[in-house]
Amino acid sequence: MHIEIEKKYTFRLDDYEKIIANCKRIWVEELKDYYLDTPDYRLFKAMYYLRMRNGIYELKITRINYETNLVISDEIIWDEEIDSVLKKEFNISIDDTIWAIFIDTSREKFEYKMWWETINIDIDSFQYWKRYEIEVVSETKTEAEVNDLIEDFRKKLWLESTFDAETSWKATVCARNQNIEVYEILKWQ
Repeated sequence: MHIEIEKKYTFRLDDYEKIIANCKRIWVEELKDYYLDTPDYRLFKAMYYLRMRNGIYELKITRINYETNLVISDEIIWDEEIDSVLKKEFNISIDDTIWAIFIDTSREKFEYKMWWETINIDIDSFQYWKRYEIEVVSETKTEAEVNDLIEDFRKKLWLESTFDAETSWKATVCARNQNIEVYEILKWQ
């Protein structure tokens, strides 16, 4: 398990051009995400996001700092550990879940070295929208330190995009178009 701390932003072409000019492009990948849940959507309601990404299960246990718009996620990628968490928290296993929404994403991944830290930038184009996220994977930094690091990076590159709760969450945008029950849950998170 690792901790990912990120901020999500609406896509702007001028920001994209600044990222391309100043950051190292790592790769481009196609992501096929099938989000899974129980029939009553217990996982989504608790901000547990179980997905099968390109054939591999992942579980993100998420919380949001609404003052800074930081998204903090514990990410688990081992099936046995995922099942253990699901059993403990919800008394279910992966096999007890059903398909809820699908997200088809083309992702460009960039990185930027700032001081002793690596900042990751994901530019996501998915079936209904585009957005980008700036993230730091850290076991030692506080939320405030990561927020300052992200804001310093944005100032250094003169990035101007803003956070938009409605369009920054891929799952919310896709649910609005695919599964209104899931959308009603996600739009309030």
